[in-house]
Amino acid sequence: MYDTRLILDALDKHTIPIMVGFGLAMVLQTIAMVTAVVMTRREGWISIPLPCTFLWFAHDLGVVVRFDTWFHRLHHWFFELFWVGLLSALLLECVFLAQAMKFGRKEYLPRGTQAQWNALVLAGTALTVVCWEYLKTVWDDPLYQALAAVTLYLIPLAVVPLVLRRRSAIAQSPVIYGCFAAMVVLWWAVTAGAYGPAFRTWQYLLLGVAAFVALSALAWWIHRLRRDGRAGEPAWTPDSADVPEQALRR
Repeated sequence: MYDTRLILDALDKHTIPIMVGFGLAMVLQTIAMVTAVVMTRREGWISIPLPCTFLWFAHDLGVVVRFDTWFHRLHHWFFELFWVGLLSALLLECVFLAQAMKFGRKEYLPRGTQAQWNALVLAGTALTVVCWEYLKTVWDDPLYQALAAVTLYLIPLAVVPLVLRRRSAIAQSPVIYGCFAAMVVLWWAVTAGAYGPAFRTWQYLLLGVAAFVALSALAWWIHRLRRDGRAGEPAWTPDSADVPEQALRR
């Protein structure tokens, strides 16, 4: 997809603006993810949809397990820092998975046991990792600088159906999606500005515009819902009316 030499040269030639842009993007990502953890713990429902958690975990795990690539084979300062940043994100995604196991059964598997639900979450994670690793062999992104766009773009596609199904903005915060929207601006500014023609195609630029608009609109929508008091218990969960309360607590 791109010439890795162009990216490495750009990192060495434009170090300060790239580090400022990516550094701010990492701060925004951390704020968004920590806010999601806090909202889930406070309100007792999953904040980040499971498809996003599965995808992010698979992506970041792929970076973290390739320690030898970044620190020995490539041995470039930026990708060593990149590894550290993705490790911190992966740890937060492990918290997402733990929270999904703790809070998700009442919404997704109310008639099942906790062990069954935990197994489903772990199976979903494993299946996504396998699929992502296969797709990595098809998509030519050896430095993990292009596919990050997909992990941002898909967020509204998972969050909007979740909120519509719940008919509530419970466990959601405009801070999460406002941070991701700002992160899109920073990520696209750096990659399109410094990484060469592969990151200046109309498809890539349009993807960034669409992601920014969708995430900004999502942040505004969540703000309106919570302002209007529509952040209480979900109006609908599968078979919730038929499940004894003690079963949900099991």
